[in-house]
Amino acid sequence: MLDALTYVGRQSNRSDGQARRVEILEATLRLIVKEGIRGVRHRAVASEASVPLSSTTYYFDDIKDLISDSLTYFAEKTLWMNKALEQKSYALVESVLLEKQNGNSQALTHFIIAHLSQFICEHIKEQLQHKDDRILEAAFHEEALRNPQLAAAITALDNSFLDSITAFFTALGSTSANSDAHQLLAIIKFLEYQYLIRSEIDETELFDIISSTVGHIVNALELS
Repeated sequence: MLDALTYVGRQSNRSDGQARRVEILEATLRLIVKEGIRGVRHRAVASEASVPLSSTTYYFDDIKDLISDSLTYFAEKTLWMNKALEQKSYALVESVLLEKQNGNSQALTHFIIAHLSQFICEHIKEQLQHKDDRILEAAFHEEALRNPQLAAAITALDNSFLDSITAFFTALGSTSANSDAHQLLAIIKFLEYQYLIRSEIDETELFDIISSTVGHIVNALELS
């Protein structure tokens, strides 16, 4: 997923230098959560990381490089969650293929809608338990509108998510898998944002919205 996301700041071959670099990136993420991207300044990061100012300027002479590398570091930290999600989605596809052997297309449609909707709702609820991560995602996406370097990294990251969802719908037999993926990812991100600012989840509403969206997609599939 991160092939297109590479570190652009100065690297270190020494273990202590690598550790210092990680401290700086971790401090940058904490600052973004507390103050937003605009709070990322060399002096502020150095203070947050409890390192000399010269350390931040050594590894990141350009503040845009520090912001870009903090995104890559954040993406690497959350990669295992995305991989786990992919594995669960493929397990769902296998269940669908087994159910398909029964030959009842109507029952299969209901099976997919119910299980996929529940799967997505659980994913959204899990995402909302990590509020700081959602704040970071929102901050990086907003800054990407001003920072072409960050925009390229965000685009690569978003495309990786879309590719995974597209592959899922392709496995289900969709002839419009890319459009399905865009539609589903859009509603997921919107609901994550909406419930995050509400500070509470209406689980009944969440399931109704997701199952309605999933129903429109699944009912258009050729399941026979």
